[in-house]
Amino acid sequence: MRQLPSFSALRAFEAAARLESFALAAAELHLSASAVSHQMRSLEAQLGRSLFSRRSGQGVEPTAAGRQLLARLTPILDELEAACAALRPEPAADASPLALHCVPSFAAQWLGPRLPGFLARHPGITLRLTASADPVDLARQPGIDLAIAYGAAPAQPGVVAEPLGQELVTALAAPELAARLDLAGPALPAGLRLIESAVSPVRWEEWLALNRLGPPSAAPRPSFDRAAMAIAAAAQGVGVALESTRLAAGELARGELVVLGGGRFRGLPRVLHHLCTRAAQRGVPRIAAFRAWLLAETAP
Repeated sequence: MRQLPSFSALRAFEAAARLESFALAAAELHLSASAVSHQMRSLEAQLGRSLFSRRSGQGVEPTAAGRQLLARLTPILDELEAACAALRPEPAADASPLALHCVPSFAAQWLGPRLPGFLARHPGITLRLTASADPVDLARQPGIDLAIAYGAAPAQPGVVAEPLGQELVTALAAPELAARLDLAGPALPAGLRLIESAVSPVRWEEWLALNRLGPPSAAPRPSFDRAAMAIAAAAQGVGVALESTRLAAGELARGELVVLGGGRFRGLPRVLHHLCTRAAQRGVPRIAAFRAWLLAETAP
């Protein structure tokens, strides 16, 4: 006979340690906070070890023993959940929408124009898309199935972050502006406005150094906190944007933007976006379908 604590206590411990809160664990498990607290006291008594310490405010944090147990327990529960999900038939589409969170510029510039293709291929999937720049923690937000994040890969327990390929970040300008610039000198022309993308991990100084160019003299640098806004400003002739050619694919295809200097200057290849999914739910059909489609669309 296996010598195990109760499954409900182990499940409550995993949620409380992962979320660092008895209240959040209770909400996730549809229990009261006092019930979770009681289960933790019982589990600690069975194991003979303290698993949590109180923090200031209402949070808790795992002790060294708690962290050790969490590291072993989470993968086991993930595997158990995945095994059950693989056997469970997918609910009807209207009862189980695909809840996707995406950073705004990727949603507007790249994903939105391609979604009709995904939905045509999977007519039974109902999509619920939300967009904001606020980071999403799938470990704490069960109402979201997948998230497309910007920047460095998020590190969250039980969550897999997959890079969506490399993007080329380079200087983009309206064709009318690009045509009248003299780019033969050791620096960009005086007065040329370089548009700053405030949240971008790639800075103008990096691109200028790569191409051995000095910055333009006597030129202000307008700044935008969304890539889509920087791209739109460049298309209107405000200045030159340092942005991803993936996000600007529509403007480049329509001739509203061109790569500055044609093939004269080098761009910076970067991994800028990641698809985040829960390891335990990657086999759920609607999630697996979107993941496979997105990875194929962003493959080189």
